[in-house]
Amino acid sequence: MDLDIVILYGKESTEHNLFIEAAQHYFDHVMAVPVDGIKIVYDDGLKPMYKNTDLSTFDAAFIRFFDDDMLFGEYLPEILIRNGVYTQLDSDSLTLANNKFYSVKVLSEGGLNIPRSAYLLSTEETERAAEEYGYPVVIKLISGYGGKGVMRSSNRSDLSPLIDTMSLFEQDICLQQYVENPGEDVRVIVVGDDTFCYKRVADDEEWRSNISTGGNRVPYDASEETREAALKAARLLGFDICGVDIIESDDGPYIVEANMSPGISKELQDMIDVNVPDVMMQYMHEKVMERESQKGL
Repeated sequence: MDLDIVILYGKESTEHNLFIEAAQHYFDHVMAVPVDGIKIVYDDGLKPMYKNTDLSTFDAAFIRFFDDDMLFGEYLPEILIRNGVYTQLDSDSLTLANNKFYSVKVLSEGGLNIPRSAYLLSTEETERAAEEYGYPVVIKLISGYGGKGVMRSSNRSDLSPLIDTMSLFEQDICLQQYVENPGEDVRVIVVGDDTFCYKRVADDEEWRSNISTGGNRVPYDASEETREAALKAARLLGFDICGVDIIESDDGPYIVEANMSPGISKELQDMIDVNVPDVMMQYMHEKVMERESQKGL
């Protein structure tokens, strides 16, 4: 049985070649497509096209987008899934993960610890919420990734100009409780029921631990409680494969966010001693094989 996969990657992708190489070990035909090369056409139903290739004819699609691609990319999983293509996420997963407030709402309703959060539009209401939560507070753009659009305010005089600027540029605001931590969090990479962990530690001049803001990766064997929280977060948001960022506290693990496109550098793989793209592509292949075997029942 010949099986094929398309790898859909975003404009900021620098690691999609690792997934192409890994996919070639498991799939008979591998095609990589940049998101800005896709057009969605209506021809007896919606179809995503790349040049003359109908992407909805593939057995599987591995979607690896970033924030700048999300507005267009949110449509693709639903179209692919409707046409019987296996993807590593549900049709609404991108919409949820790309909205900081609604993703924590889903996680909280699912019984996970999340920082107290508020979705706000005005400076006045933001200031009131900050007083209620207690300083410092975290201010986030509703959409964003890699630590972009994430700020911390220690007092009201810091907060007001930040909110005024965001309002000026018509940016909605997600205000969150600051969960005390020593400038570090745990990144859990979820692949099905498997988890691979490391810790991200901020440098001396930065409180955010994101690698894109200067944080460093260090080996870390997360607790079973943290791993189970990551698995539950992934399931609640509809991801088979993702990265989940967690702050460990005295009150248990707090879910910060889920990332559909966690960084998978060669340095990371060497550190945790796991070929992560290979694990992901093997999992994708197994899921497609399961689906094919069920068709024959």
